[in-house]
Amino acid sequence: MAPLVWLLTGCTSGSGLALANTLSSHGDLVIATGRSITARLPPPSHPNHPNENLTLLDLDVTAPPSAIRAVIEHALSLHGRIDVLVNNAGVSRMAPLEEMEEGMLRGVFEVNLFGAIKVTQAVLPSMRARKQGTVVFVGAGMGWVGLPGLGAYTMTKAALSLFAESLQKEITPFGLRSVVFELGGFDSDLMVPREGQPFAQAPEADEYVELFGKVYGGGGIPPSPGDVNKLPQAIIDVVKGEGLAAGRPFPVRVVLGPDALDLVRQKCSEQLQLLDAWEDVSLSVMYEGRRGPSKWLMDGTSMLNKS
Repeated sequence: MAPLVWLLTGCTSGSGLALANTLSSHGDLVIATGRSITARLPPPSHPNHPNENLTLLDLDVTAPPSAIRAVIEHALSLHGRIDVLVNNAGVSRMAPLEEMEEGMLRGVFEVNLFGAIKVTQAVLPSMRARKQGTVVFVGAGMGWVGLPGLGAYTMTKAALSLFAESLQKEITPFGLRSVVFELGGFDSDLMVPREGQPFAQAPEADEYVELFGKVYGGGGIPPSPGDVNKLPQAIIDVVKGEGLAAGRPFPVRVVLGPDALDLVRQKCSEQLQLLDAWEDVSLSVMYEGRRGPSKWLMDGTSMLNKS
């Protein structure tokens, strides 16, 4: 397979940097972006720069759409195309939803959701013109569940996964693809403060202090079970249809990590139990003789590749 051109966001550390280094060392062409990445990582002339296949571009996904489009146009001029876009930039903040400051709440949405949307909108026209390209989103298994203190993070990741699903329905007819990788816990800088904002906003109400103490006290948060050094290969295999992904239909959602796998399975199982337990209430509001959505709607919303 000829080298692919990848554009990645959020590459100053963690999974984004690991993916950029793996891809470039394996021969693909990588445009790694991030906030002030050219100042934070070694330049191409530096002996510690990974290799000549890696280009660094400054990109803040919270910038206005016009600024993001300008960076994408520059990126397209480097190799003439972008084959794979990886929306990896993300942050997490902890605070009770009742008390969370508006700036902190908006900041999580701006990076995790609206940033990914703006970058995708900037890249898609060139992919659509070529009728070739893959858009990747880095979601989270936590996007399937609710957890005290992490409501803002889980909301954005849930919305991101549904954006990826909706996008897949819209761009598949043009020869393009969309996939979201819903990650479990990996050692990264997700909880590092961003732009002076702390990761956690301490609860003020006594009730929340007590609740957070019960949830996060004691032994604390266990070590992440996911190996960030193994993450890049899993993503590459799915995008390229190689390795463990060889011979499988291209998916719209892929869970990565044992903890995420267990969380999603529990959620699906419990949701089915709730549907069965409350089915009579669900059906109590329908017109007589009208049952369920049309086949068009059921087929159109299916996550499975039926082609």
